[in-house]
Amino acid sequence: MVRSSSIAAAAVSVSVLTGLVVTAILAPAAPGAANPVVHSATGAGHQDDLDVATGAVFNRTFSFSAVQYADGTTEGNAQIASRKFQLDNRDLVIHMRVDCLSVLADGKTAQLSGVITRTSFPFPDAPVGEIHRFSVQDNGEPGAGLDKFSGVPPNPLDRECDDADFGQPEPGRVAPTRTVNRGNIQVR
Repeated sequence: MVRSSSIAAAAVSVSVLTGLVVTAILAPAAPGAANPVVHSATGAGHQDDLDVATGAVFNRTFSFSAVQYADGTTEGNAQIASRKFQLDNRDLVIHMRVDCLSVLADGKTAQLSGVITRTSFPFPDAPVGEIHRFSVQDNGEPGAGLDKFSGVPPNPLDRECDDADFGQPEPGRVAPTRTVNRGNIQVR
C-alpha cells in the first residue's frame, strides 16, 4: 500500500509538472519581452532664443518622448511651441508623431523624426502630413543650462532620423546647438 501511494504521488507530481511546462510553452510572454526597448529619448523644457533677423528674444517650449524597440521600430510624440511665429496672437504649436529614433555613438545625442499630425494654424514650413526632424543632446544633470535642442527646420528632402545626410540641405539647423534654459533631456 505504501508503494502504490508513492506511485500515485509521483504520477501527480509528473502531471503537475507536465501541466506547468505546457502552460509555460503556450502562455504568451510578458508584454515587450520579445521586443524590448533598446533606446529612449525624453525631455521637456524652455529655450530663450534670438531671432537673428530682428534681434528679438523669443521663447520656445518643447516636450517629446520616444522609444526604439529591438526590431528597429519607434513610437513617440513631440510638441514644439514657438512664440517666434504667431497668427492672430496664437503661438505656432506643432504636434508630431515620432516614428524614427537614432541614438548616436556618443550615447548622449539623439536624432528624431516623424510626421506632423497637427499645427495650431496652417504654417507653410511645417505642413500637416510632412516629415520633420530634430535632434537633442543629454549633457548630464541637471539638464537646465547643459542639455541642447535643435530647431525644427523645413525638411524639403524628407530626411528621416537615420539618414546619413540628416542635416542636409545646408543650413540643416538640426544640430543640437540651442541650450535648454529650463527643463531636462534624457537619452538612453
